[in-house]
Amino acid sequence: MSERRPFREVKLQWLRLLSCDANINDNAKCVALYIVTAHVNGHTEKAWPSYKTIAEATGKSVKSIQRAIRDLELGGWLSVQRGNGVGHNTEYCPTDASILKASELREKTDKSVPLAPSEGGQICPERRSDVSGEGGQICPPNLEKEKNKKPNAREARANEAPRRSIPVVVLPTAQTRQVDEWNAWLAEKTLPDLARFNLATSVNGSSGYQLPGRWPPEDGSDKEQDCLTYFLNRLPAIAHEAASQAAYRQAA
Repeated sequence: MSERRPFREVKLQWLRLLSCDANINDNAKCVALYIVTAHVNGHTEKAWPSYKTIAEATGKSVKSIQRAIRDLELGGWLSVQRGNGVGHNTEYCPTDASILKASELREKTDKSVPLAPSEGGQICPERRSDVSGEGGQICPPNLEKEKNKKPNAREARANEAPRRSIPVVVLPTAQTRQVDEWNAWLAEKTLPDLARFNLATSVNGSSGYQLPGRWPPEDGSDKEQDCLTYFLNRLPAIAHEAASQAAYRQAA
């Protein structure tokens, strides 16, 4: 006969046996599943949820919970010690008989065929080719296949590092102090001033610049690199505009 194991070790087998008990209706099985998985303590093997707590969690009425508890008690699945008021909730505990049955089922499922230590694992015949003394088949490289292998554009895009999103704010041109700070920061980085970057915009009739912040970033901060990236990405547009203007003046 199997020994009684702690309930936490046979909880799955206990629920399996309960689910196969034709004398217990689905309402009681649902209540037992909730109590065992959500409230039973792994060491004391006891639970103290109120009828209201169980009803709210399972979506059932309190009367349905009371009938389910009574069916589980009569079916020998739960041992119930009813409380006598506030602070003394009803106590639920899986019965020793049901835990013993679950322990027997666990023992059956744990049985396996022992293997000799020197011959453990699956024995497979060694694979060898006719032209090689080493295991496995050796195939010459297929140069034509390698030549025709093309990279998958979708995989290439998936492997690309995602671009970091840089938030943008509108700095009104009337904020001259902040505009001067930004121009000084750009000059320090040997970059054109704000007017050259074509960042001008208008919001509610007020002109401003689209910038990665209201103030320049501190040196050495993460935001400094984001701001540099923001402006460096716009340099090609400045160069293209300057080239177009030069071509226009030359044509004129």
